[in-house]
Amino acid sequence: MLILAFRDEHAVVHLMSDTERMSLLVGDGTVPSGAEVEVPIMDDLAAFTGDFVLDIDRAWDLVHDFTQTRAAGPLGEWCEL
Repeated sequence: MLILAFRDEHAVVHLMSDTERMSLLVGDGTVPSGAEVEVPIMDDLAAFTGDFVLDIDRAWDLVHDFTQTRAAGPLGEWCEL
């Protein structure tokens, strides 16, 4: 399952490969590594460093690619939590 969380022009992409494994897609440099961006997760805002933030248009393109191929690997580098 791929999860897209976004706010304004920033997005974070999560991959839940099974009930016990979740990964974050490594960011695209849109936000500096040391900066933080808040995006809604469930009913709250969660802060992510720039290491995991993507431009919203890039993130939507990746979600589209995933829906066509159902392959998460080609989307980019994943960091397991």
